[in-house]
This record gives sequence, structure tokens and C-alpha cells, in this order.
Amino acid sequence: GAVVAAEGRGAVILQRVGTVGIIPIEGTLVQKGKWLGQSSGETSYEGVRALAALAIRDPKVKGVVLEVDSYGGEVAGAFETAALLRELSAAKPTLAILTDFAFSAGYLLASTARRIVMPPGGGAGSIGVLAMHVDLSRQLEQQGVTVSFIHAGARKVEGNSAEPLPDHVRAEMQERVDASYDRFLSAVAEGRKGKMTKAAARKTEAATYSGAAAVAAGLVDGIVEIDAAFDRFSKSVS
Repeated sequence: GAVVAAEGRGAVILQRVGTVGIIPIEGTLVQKGKWLGQSSGETSYEGVRALAALAIRDPKVKGVVLEVDSYGGEVAGAFETAALLRELSAAKPTLAILTDFAFSAGYLLASTARRIVMPPGGGAGSIGVLAMHVDLSRQLEQQGVTVSFIHAGARKVEGNSAEPLPDHVRAEMQERVDASYDRFLSAVAEGRKGKMTKAAARKTEAATYSGAAAVAAGLVDGIVEIDAAFDRFSKSVS
């Protein structure tokens, strides 16, 4: 079955098996686009939030499974989505089933569920933040290419790829990464309250874990085959 509601730019469809709503969190996570999903290899935070809101208010949905298989994605929108998923977990039973991997922002969203399980071959973690600058200045010089920037505002072109990264810009980028990292650690600790502290999340140093190591680190609650996990959860909320 499915729960359908008009929402903003179009209909939002929450798949439901019995009394269990299913929210897929698969592929690259991006900020915009309600219609992005498994077929496109992307999931939008906007779409996940719409599904979570629908699951919260629909009385026929007694519990929700987050089906997670994602290596992560954009920072923009990730924390707002995690906050709404935590609201969902406070309102109704939730289970994150890592159908394969939950890394980086994928794990951030999975961590909002009351319980997290994954199959023997699954993986979790990569609690960290990445920003990248590519310096092509020497390559351009060797090719005899000169790039001229015509701009207004002294700092308009800072961080461009045609020039080396200035120290003060690098420091500012690091500050933003550190701030997002701290927010990530806090969000995981809040979602995994009693199971993984902020210090424990930091101690992982953005490593990825599988099997018993993921359980020991507090990243997941158990190693279970996907179908068995879904059936057990479905029976518990029906």
C-alpha cells in the first residue's frame, strides 16, 4: 500500500507494508528534488523530510523503517533532515535497516532511528566532513594558459582553482569544516543517546566499520538479515 498526500510541488508517496511506513535513503544525498530516488541514484533531503512529516501525522503508520544504502552527500539540508527524523523517532517506533552501507551523511540520518541493524556484509560510519580545493595553477602554467579574473569585491574570487589556496582562505574553510564536524558528532550522540557518546563518535576518526566491529563501536545495534529484521519490526508494531 501507499500513503499519498499533496505536498508543495507534487504528491508525496509514502510506501507502506501493513502498518509500517518505508522511507528510502539511497544513493547520493542532495538538498533539493522531491522526485529523486533510487532510479536516479540520488535521494533528496527535501523528499525525506516530506515523507517523515507524512509518517508522523498518518495514524495508519504505526512504525517506520529507514532503508539506508548511501555513502553520504551534501551538508546543506542534512542536519535539518536528521532533526525531523528524530522527531519521527520520538513520535513512533523507527528502525534503520542498512541494506548495504550507511556512511557519512547516510549514517547521520540512520542514527536518528531508535535502532539500527545491518546484514553481515553491511558497513557504517565515516562520521566526518570533507571539503576540497583543487589547485590547477601549475598545470595551467605548463600549458601556457593564463586566467584573468575581472571582478568587483576584493574577495570575490578567493578559493578559485586557477590559483594556489591562500592560507587565510584555507583557515576559514577549516573552521567551517570543524563546525560541521562538531554538529555531526552532536547529532549522532543525540540520535544514539545511551549507545554512542559524542566522544565515542569523535574517537572513530571517520573510519568505517563492518560486522561485530560496528556493533562494538556503538554504530549499530545488531547484525541481522534484512528480511528477518523487517518481519520482526513489523510484528512488533502491528
